[in-house]
Amino acid sequence: MADWSTKRKVTAILVAICVVVAMALYSYFISDTVRTRITDAQMTKVDGRFMIATEYRPFANYDAKYRLKVNSGTIQNEAIRLKGREVMIKKYGWRLPLLSMYENVVSIKEVK
Repeated sequence: MADWSTKRKVTAILVAICVVVAMALYSYFISDTVRTRITDAQMTKVDGRFMIATEYRPFANYDAKYRLKVNSGTIQNEAIRLKGREVMIKKYGWRLPLLSMYENVVSIKEVK
């Protein structure tokens, strides 16, 4: 009887670990949208990435081939054009200051 109880506990722990890993991957890879105002954007790269400063937080803008995102220059140009205006930014990733990680911008649209 003890073996059956131990198997259940191990199975429950493994399922819990899988759920936590799935939630972490989901939160990193699935895009969400933020409504904010762009305060600064420039066509110069910092560490191989364009940067976009907003009232919400800073974002990175770089090509991500695994997401088939290869238009970072176009998005950066749009960010420069919309500087000072309210926009909807579609982004994914995590902002971890300790690791210098920024959320990556997928698209920018002006709010009218």
